Amino acid sequence: MNKTTYIPCFKKKYSTDDFGTIQIRITTNRKSKYETLGEKIKEKYWNPEKKEVRKNHPEQERLNTLLETTINELKQINNVPETEIISDEKVSFIQFFKEQLEYLLIRKRLGSYKSQKTGYYHINNYLSSKGKPDLLFEEITPLLIRDFETYLKGKEVLNNSCIKYIKTFKSVYNQGVKLGIYQQKSDPFVLIKNKYSPVEKKTLKRIDIEKMFKTTFKEKDPLYNIKNYFLFQIFAQGIRVSDLLTLRWGNIKDGEINFYQLKTKSQHRIPFNDIIVLKIADYLPNRGLDVINFKFNFEVLDKNYSMTFKEIEDKYENVRSGNIQKVIEGDEVFIKKLESWFEVLNKHKELLVIHLILNIVKHSKLNPKKFIFPILDDEIFKDVDFTSEKYTLSKYQFNQMSSKTTVYNKYLKKLQEKCEIDVVLTSHLARHSYTSLMIESTDKDIYTISKSLGHANISTTQHYISEFLDERVFKENDKLNKTFKNIF
Repeated sequence: MNKTTYIPCFKKKYSTDDFGTIQIRITTNRKSKYETLGEKIKEKYWNPEKKEVRKNHPEQERLNTLLETTINELKQINNVPETEIISDEKVSFIQFFKEQLEYLLIRKRLGSYKSQKTGYYHINNYLSSKGKPDLLFEEITPLLIRDFETYLKGKEVLNNSCIKYIKTFKSVYNQGVKLGIYQQKSDPFVLIKNKYSPVEKKTLKRIDIEKMFKTTFKEKDPLYNIKNYFLFQIFAQGIRVSDLLTLRWGNIKDGEINFYQLKTKSQHRIPFNDIIVLKIADYLPNRGLDVINFKFNFEVLDKNYSMTFKEIEDKYENVRSGNIQKVIEGDEVFIKKLESWFEVLNKHKELLVIHLILNIVKHSKLNPKKFIFPILDDEIFKDVDFTSEKYTLSKYQFNQMSSKTTVYNKYLKKLQEKCEIDVVLTSHLARHSYTSLMIESTDKDIYTISKSLGHANISTTQHYISEFLDERVFKENDKLNKTFKNIF
C-alpha cells in the first residue's frame, strides 16, 4: 500500500516576496500536490524546521490549530481505507454537527458558521418536539427528512427558509459521509425538491429618492446619519452594507474609492461623484463647512456678488421659480438672466466639489486606518487589514458587524416613515434601487451594470436583474395594450 505524507510548508509566488501562503504538501509515490489553507503570512513568521507558524505571530495558535485540523481532514478524505469507514457503529449526527460548527469557527468562516448554526437550532427544536435527545446518522431516512420539512412548515417557516435549513442538514450529512464518519446506504434527501419561491425585488423610484433628499434632519437626530448612509449606498454604485461599514479613509485614492468587497473578497473601484463627495465630506472633522460656507466673489450682468454655494443655489431657484411663462414667451432679458445664474451655479458647484475632494484626500492621508462612517469602533477592528483579500474577522468582530447592521435596518424603517415612502427600507434595498436606476439609464447594458455592482461574472448580474427586467416587460406590455382604443 502506498504511503501518503502530509507536510506543512510555506510557499511564495515570487522569491522576492515578503509574503507567502501556508500550504500542505501531499506526497504519494513521490508525486506531490499542494492544499492551501488560504492564509497569507510574512516569511519571518514561518518556522521551516518545526514546519509551523512562529509564536510571535498574533494568530499563531489559530493558524497552527487550523494546520492540524486540515491535515487530519485530508487524511480522512484521502487516506482512510475502506475497512475503516464506520457503518454499523452508532454515530451521533448531532455531535458531528457540533464539531463542524467548531471547525468553521477555527477557520473563521463566520458567515457559514452563522448560517449552519441556525440550521442546527431548528434540527434540535425538531428533535425536542419528538422527545429525542440525539440523532444518529443511521436514523436519517427519507421519512425523517420529510417529517422535519413538515415540522418546519407547521411552524410557518417560509418555503425558501425551509429549503435553506434542509440544505444545511444535507450539507453536514454529506460532509460526514465524505470524511468516512458514516457509510451511506441510500440518499435520505431523495424526496426533497429544492424549488425556491420567487421573491419580488422591491426598489425605490426616483420620486422616492428625491423625497429623501428633501427631508431634512437636525445633526443630532440619528436619522441624519442614517439618511447619509443610505444615499451614499445608492450613489456609491449600490455598495453593500458590509462594505459601507468597513470603508476606511485609506480606501480613498486618486479620486475614487478602492477596496476589497467583504462578501466576494474581490477588488472594486467607485469613482467620486458630487453626491458621494458631499456625503463623505460630512464626516470630515469640520464637516467640510469651511468649504461649504466659503463665500465666492463673482459678477452677474455687471453686478458683483459674494455668496456661499447654497446662497447661489437659492438665488437661481428664486429667479427660476414661477417664471417659466417668461421662458415660453421668449422674454430675452429674463432668459439671459436665468442662463447667467445657471452658468454661475454650475461653475461654483464644480469649484465646491473640487475643494471638498482636496480636503477629503488630505484627511485620508492623515487617517488611513480610521473608518469613514462612525458606525464601527476603530479600536475593535484595528488588527483587520481590509486592503487585503485574505483578511478574516474574529467571532466578536463578526457579531459587531451583524449587530450594527441590525440597528441600521431598524432606523431605516423610521427613515421610511419620516420621508413618507411606501416601500419598506432595508440596507439591501439601496443595491436594488441602484440596479433599477442603472437598467433605466444604460438601456439594460448588462456589462456596465455588472462592473458597477462589482460582480465577478456576467451570469451573476443576469440572474440578479432578471426580476427587474420582468417587471419592465410587464409595464411595456401594459403600455402597448393601452395604445389600442375602441376595443369594445
